[in-house]
Amino acid sequence: MNNHIGIVGIGVMGSNIALNFSDNDINVSVYNKSQNKINQLISEDSSKNIYGFTDLEEFVKSIPKPRKILMLVPSGEATNSVVENLFNFIEEKDTLIDGGNAYYLDSIDLGKRCNKQGIEFIGMGISGGETGARTGPALMLGYEKKIPEDLISMMRKIAAKADGLECVGLYEGFGTGHFIKMLHNGIEYAEMQILAEAYNILRAAGFNNVAASEFFDNLKKEQQSSYLIEITSSILNTQKDGVYLIDKIKPIANHKGTGKLTVETSLNYGFPLPSIFEAFNARVESNYQKIWPITAKNIKIELNPNELKEAIYFSRLSTLTQGILFIEYFSKQENLEIKIEDVMQNWLEGCIIRSDLLKEIKSILKDGPPGRSIVELKQIQKNLDIRLENTKFLLSNCIKNNIPTPVMYSSLNWYINSSSEFNPSSLIQAQRDYFGAHTVQLHESDEFLHLNWD
Repeated sequence: MNNHIGIVGIGVMGSNIALNFSDNDINVSVYNKSQNKINQLISEDSSKNIYGFTDLEEFVKSIPKPRKILMLVPSGEATNSVVENLFNFIEEKDTLIDGGNAYYLDSIDLGKRCNKQGIEFIGMGISGGETGARTGPALMLGYEKKIPEDLISMMRKIAAKADGLECVGLYEGFGTGHFIKMLHNGIEYAEMQILAEAYNILRAAGFNNVAASEFFDNLKKEQQSSYLIEITSSILNTQKDGVYLIDKIKPIANHKGTGKLTVETSLNYGFPLPSIFEAFNARVESNYQKIWPITAKNIKIELNPNELKEAIYFSRLSTLTQGILFIEYFSKQENLEIKIEDVMQNWLEGCIIRSDLLKEIKSILKDGPPGRSIVELKQIQKNLDIRLENTKFLLSNCIKNNIPTPVMYSSLNWYINSSSEFNPSSLIQAQRDYFGAHTVQLHESDEFLHLNWD
């Protein structure tokens, strides 16, 4: 079995994944233009399995055939440049893996380019950040042909583990691994915004940073925590020189584009992801605060902490359900047969959205009939319904007290709308047909008709 991998790019992610491979007795050739960076990485390699090269041809030759080469460079032009240079040296049956934060359509295009060269291609999403890369990330591999067994073995060795299984997802399609990672990041945007909204509510209720931190920390006791909730608790409780760091940070949220791509992709497919859209939009809006001459202040709210706890759960489950439904829809449209149980296992540990809620959903899926959509599992709807009234009551109080909750409110509206017995969109059809003859569909018919409104 070939137990050797090449890595192009030894930034934060590349260096930590290289060390992770080395710790698991896998030989690693790394390529970087900087000899100093290579020397620094090798000095940190206690297992002595890392070999560095500043010459690309020598790097490629150092890897036993058929080669496995992992690119960990910025997506877009940087990736394309590396690929073009590698094409000068790699050969048929070698495997090229794009581990950058690529858009899934770009991975499809790159896979086709590799195919023409007789080179195998894998688009691999990686989640877990710097720590995950070093100690065990969640890996999402998209492929067209069979993945070499020795490569799967290497990836399983470095990945996070949960319930006795590795958090490695194998998905048909060059771009599917990066699609799953993109959805992961969209859900991540939404949960981060939900927690920011909860923090705003706690402040308006008179909670100081320590009390707010304790509120989030207490969610562990009820198995309703997550990695993002845990770090939120830690952030709110962190002081330097007697000052809480959170109080020194400007209230502006930026992004690197994956949330935007999630929203754009859902719009291209005509599929609703309202909570993720609102989370992305909240980041954009944060750069345009206090544009009015008079600032509306939060009014102190009387808070029942249990109501906030239930609203957080409701909003997170609503968001996750939206994301899972989009994966189901994407799978059906592209004939990919993605199993949601596999995605849940993939995300259980190592990744940024790992949580008790994902474990709960995985358990519900396991106990339900195989192949059923998540919305056909009664327990999911029951878990939303039992928290519905508390969520509505809390959010109505937030509206009264000038506390914005865009993702929580959108999550609530999505559930009410998607479970309502009546949808007023028939009027939209009628309006469009009235002023523009855009036609309508009548009950029990797929035919489009223009009606006479005179």
